[in-house]
Amino acid sequence: MARYQTAKIGVKGVIRRGDRVLLLHRREDLDLAPDLWDLPGGGVEVGDDLEESLAREVREETGFLAKVGRPVHAWIARSRFTTGRRITSVIVCYECSTRTTRAPRLAPEEHTEFRWVRLQEIGRYRLPPNQPVAIRKALAGR
Repeated sequence: MARYQTAKIGVKGVIRRGDRVLLLHRREDLDLAPDLWDLPGGGVEVGDDLEESLAREVREETGFLAKVGRPVHAWIARSRFTTGRRITSVIVCYECSTRTTRAPRLAPEEHTEFRWVRLQEIGRYRLPPNQPVAIRKALAGR
């Protein structure tokens, strides 16, 4: 008999402005992925729509009203909290767009700064695994 994994669901968005994508720097004191650069996004609650969850997360983390486009990459992440607790998540990453040209309004309890980064600069930033792949796929689709 097959054994199935139990996993949380997460969503991430590649928000593009010209030839750059938005990265957010996670606070150093967070329990999960501290001090990493990250794409906007977060967890999906039971019963929530993936695209609506991503739009909500982008709004909460940046203040942007995002239009969620096509999914570009999905993966299974095995993450460890600083407390030692581990979780398995399925992350679905989407192309996103926004009409605003203003700077993001960061949620200070989660992020300390932001950068608009060109694809060739992505390697300079410490990102969670698979996010650089998702960014490349999103930019290749345009």
